[in-house]
Amino acid sequence: MGLLDRFTSLFRRNKPANTGRQQQSTQRSPEAKEGFFKSFLGGGRKRGQNLAGEITTSSDPLWSGESTSEFGGTRTTIPKFATGGGGAGGSLSRVAQRDLRLDDRSLSSSSIEDLLDILIDAHPDVSFALWNFLRLGRGKFTTNVYKVGSDKTDKAGEKLIRELFQRLEAPNIMQFEPSHSIHKVLNSLLLSVVTRGAGALELVLTQDLKNVAFFAPVDPGTITFKYENERYIPYQDTDRISLDIPTFLYETLDARIDDPYGRSPLIGAINMVMFQMQVLNDIKAVVHNQGYPRFDITILEDVLLQRMPINIRNNEKEKQKWLNEKLREIIDMYNDLEVDDTFVHFNSIEIGMVGGKGGGGGGSLIDPEKLMRAIDGLITAGLKTLSTILGRRSTGNTESFAKMEIKLYLKGVEAMQEVVERIMSRALTLYLNVMGKQGVVEFKFEPVEIRTELEQAQFEQIALQNWAYKRDQGWVDQDTASIGAVGTPAVAEPDWEHLGKSTVQNKDGGATSGSTDEKTPTDSSDTTK
Repeated sequence: MGLLDRFTSLFRRNKPANTGRQQQSTQRSPEAKEGFFKSFLGGGRKRGQNLAGEITTSSDPLWSGESTSEFGGTRTTIPKFATGGGGAGGSLSRVAQRDLRLDDRSLSSSSIEDLLDILIDAHPDVSFALWNFLRLGRGKFTTNVYKVGSDKTDKAGEKLIRELFQRLEAPNIMQFEPSHSIHKVLNSLLLSVVTRGAGALELVLTQDLKNVAFFAPVDPGTITFKYENERYIPYQDTDRISLDIPTFLYETLDARIDDPYGRSPLIGAINMVMFQMQVLNDIKAVVHNQGYPRFDITILEDVLLQRMPINIRNNEKEKQKWLNEKLREIIDMYNDLEVDDTFVHFNSIEIGMVGGKGGGGGGSLIDPEKLMRAIDGLITAGLKTLSTILGRRSTGNTESFAKMEIKLYLKGVEAMQEVVERIMSRALTLYLNVMGKQGVVEFKFEPVEIRTELEQAQFEQIALQNWAYKRDQGWVDQDTASIGAVGTPAVAEPDWEHLGKSTVQNKDGGATSGSTDEKTPTDSSDTTK
């Protein structure tokens, strides 16, 4: 049984039952669409036959014979909103669920995954940390295909991968379809690595199981593992759907030994973020109560008692009732005043001001600024994002210190990129196998470059001078220096005269050397004497 036959039998055996998630389409049938596009494109064509230079998508019926569904069909994994019925409010959008209520009490009852999903949108520091991780991590990449057991590149395999990327970029001319661009897939995988500490991907095959329709990123938070038959088996939807299939890939970041789950770099900041929100709520209450000046009205009880009627003054019960009525009368009077009203009152009332700048109260027991600075430092450490990246560079930090921080930060970005590289290398290698091609794919991100073009040119010039110096000193030959400098062997010897050097070389490029005169002083053939 060949590889494709094994895939076919495996998918037929593990294909999940229809759970009613797919709805009946009210659009025209593929046959009707095909007829329309035949006349539109100027002539008919057979299924699977493309016009010259035309790129068709995986969901185009003219490309694979049948349309590939976004969910269901040959896809085994399910979206997060469909797992376990979605829970209370699971059918609502993330924005709607977040806007319902957002405070430390509601967040404390959320799961870790939901909490991070909310904080990356709602909290400035967490959102900015994720933004920086994604912007720096999603750089350019290269794909190299090597023959099995060899370091020689396979040009035919590289062409297949280029055509796959090209097809995934093309729009679907038959119906609405979310973009399956490889750049979008990489961004989703990086987002998963940052927020979940792992990345998951499924290769969704076409209906005939002869090609890969698209790559479907899967939320690792929906994946659970069970230890069965002396190995871990991934499941989804409360262990209802088994993902023990070769087209499902899962990679982790900094996983513990014998633990299939990864570790998100943002989890360490959650406790401090919650504490910061509590402190900010307290500061908000203090500002609302003490941040602006308020009236301090004092009622002189002795003056009121002198004006109290004699028949009430000797009755303690009536006396208290009369004082409460006057107090309420004064309160209502001042509450009804407009902003620009003038105060006119008897001398039984004294009016002062409290709160605001210069107000009384004795001051706070702690300095909020120092407390928030300490919290910010802990949040910065928990987010694995240093102060320079978050824009909180203190006056004591030097430029050299900032550059060192950035270098350390980029090491963390590279660690997250490595997880995505492992997933994509395995996925593209599996794609070649599905297409009947043997080979090993190496997917690599290009190094993150933060230097300016001028700085890059200066560093390149120094590197070239170093290789030339090594060659001139005889430490390396011309080809080795050329490979180290530009990556390819030398195409010619140096122009020594132009370089201002008097080095003389033989025809073969080797250095010249003198020879000993074999004639003796008494040689009769010597005519120079």
